[in-house]
Amino acid sequence: MPLTLLNPYPGSGAADITGIPVMSKALRAMQTYATPSTTDALVQHLRRVLVAGLEVDVHMLRNPRGGGDAAAMAVAAALDPLLMFAGSGLTAEATLSTLQELQPVALVAEVPQALVMFRDGGSADIAQLMQRSRHATLQIGTPGERTAGRWLVAQLQGHWPQGLSAVTYNGGNGALRGVLAQQVPAALAPLPAVLPYAGNRRVRILAIAAGMRHSLLPEIPTFAQAGWPGATASGWHGLFAPPTLPATTVRQLQDTLAAALATSDVQRDWAGLGYTAVYGDAPALQRVLEIEQQGSPAATAQLQSPVSSGGLTARNIFSKVRS
Repeated sequence: MPLTLLNPYPGSGAADITGIPVMSKALRAMQTYATPSTTDALVQHLRRVLVAGLEVDVHMLRNPRGGGDAAAMAVAAALDPLLMFAGSGLTAEATLSTLQELQPVALVAEVPQALVMFRDGGSADIAQLMQRSRHATLQIGTPGERTAGRWLVAQLQGHWPQGLSAVTYNGGNGALRGVLAQQVPAALAPLPAVLPYAGNRRVRILAIAAGMRHSLLPEIPTFAQAGWPGATASGWHGLFAPPTLPATTVRQLQDTLAAALATSDVQRDWAGLGYTAVYGDAPALQRVLEIEQQGSPAATAQLQSPVSSGGLTARNIFSKVRS
């Protein structure tokens, strides 16, 4: 039986569109004509993995105008095999609540975050950025309220000379446009959104909040290499299924994903998009949802791992769910 893979992310970014009803309606209508989001390429790769492993037809469906909550409700009510591609950018409370009604299948990808700034800002590294902001609070653009970048800003807050102020945009592309327009001097954005700006004369990538340097950006240090050990932050993507999908089918999906995501070809191809191919089972995905639903600084603080060097703590959702 063929599968349908649903991507609910809007073309302009990961966050659900919110605001006054009239404006929200207009923005959702524009999604039909918007530039596809970075998730579209990843979903296309997922489709190829499932087609090759299951030997069935897999159709792609984009439903950005309804938002994440509408997509989750559609999957919950589906009688035919319908998989929802979701992740840390779908931040609305209603979406997380609806996702809890679905059947978690697997974690499939980690999304490293990168610190970028306007190139004419005069800072060549994090130390210089700190020095320049020693007299005033530094504004940092972030992709959304519950994104990994926003959480990392909260963790760095107490270690910055005059503190940090997170400025929320609609997705990583929006945060980067904020840097280009000099609305904010810097941003913490997902690597898939940052990679197209590598080599851009107006943007400087200062560091990556990951455990190692990225293969496409070997000259960019990690936060640890830049003097901030423990500062790691990753978003996530996973697949959900209707509660009625048979356990045997779910097991086939999990086996296919686990085998494919471990191959060097898939890891290389996904790294080229800015994602890290990582398999996590259904309990790991369920744990991610629980962490997302906590969502407050107090709940987040309970998940930190203290770092001996300077006492800096940071939140890496994957290190928690896989340990």
